[in-house]
Amino acid sequence: MKGSKQLISRTLSTLMGNMERTGDPLGFKHPYWTEWVDGLNLPREGESLLLTGRMYQMLPYVVQTTRMANVAKPLLTRKGLGMMVAAGSRFAGEAIIRLKAKGEKEIKTRTEKILRGIVAALRRSECNPAYLYEFEPYSGVLLYDLGLGEQIRPHMKRVVDLLERHGVKELITVDPHTTFMLRDVYPKHLGAFHFQVRHYLEILSQGNGSLFKADKAALPEDLVIHDPCVMARSLGMVDQARKLLEKIGIRLLEPENTKGNTACCGGPIEYAFGNLSEEISTIRIRELAAVSKNILVMCPICLVNLARYEKSMGVRIFDMGEVLYAL
Repeated sequence: MKGSKQLISRTLSTLMGNMERTGDPLGFKHPYWTEWVDGLNLPREGESLLLTGRMYQMLPYVVQTTRMANVAKPLLTRKGLGMMVAAGSRFAGEAIIRLKAKGEKEIKTRTEKILRGIVAALRRSECNPAYLYEFEPYSGVLLYDLGLGEQIRPHMKRVVDLLERHGVKELITVDPHTTFMLRDVYPKHLGAFHFQVRHYLEILSQGNGSLFKADKAALPEDLVIHDPCVMARSLGMVDQARKLLEKIGIRLLEPENTKGNTACCGGPIEYAFGNLSEEISTIRIRELAAVSKNILVMCPICLVNLARYEKSMGVRIFDMGEVLYAL
């Protein structure tokens, strides 16, 4: 427990330093979140704006930083290690993490397909959002989840100012965490602003069903759904994904704990409490796999945390964006 407390303290300090220096929790100075958009020709300006929040693009680096944290955790009591961790984040962290993340080709390829699938589906629905490319901001959700809401208020203000300078009237988000931040947390800290926040599933679930027919060769006939905690409980979004799957023509199966009673994937605590996280995720993946080997998720954290069981349990995790990419 002492080691976990020290790790959390060092993590908070490092994350805050990264955010203050670069506006990104990883502290990277060079964009890692724009490669997926190559060739899509999304406009740079528009009243309707796609906001990825960098969440999916961050996954290859999150995998590596989590592994590095777990390796470092037993050493935290050694004198001076905390200073080394903080210094490494500033001077060597980006180069080391980027180098190690090159080995995470599969998750990088999958996240790019997810985002491209979402864009393709939005375009079928005659929704053509703009994208800010290298200027796309991070919401600050990780630090908020760690209890630093007041500390990141200046960052939230900078994000809103950026969006207002670009004349944004509508934000289209792609993950539940960024959606919750922009829809609920930002207004509580900053007051009302002049743009609407909609998750892409809210748009697609209301669209023309004839635009979303499954390719039987690329997709399974049925999927068991895992509702992300934030989406189901914080946002109250449980029907949209089910409506869209019905339009696509994929049979939806429900696990024991579903909708507002969904069970956690274990992801949010992995960096500090790896054993507990694994216990939680193991319970959930077994529960889902008992219904179907094909599992649907709609959150980058759920994706990366449950996908690690694909080989050992013979399951296949599909993010909704991957389903849309295959249409």
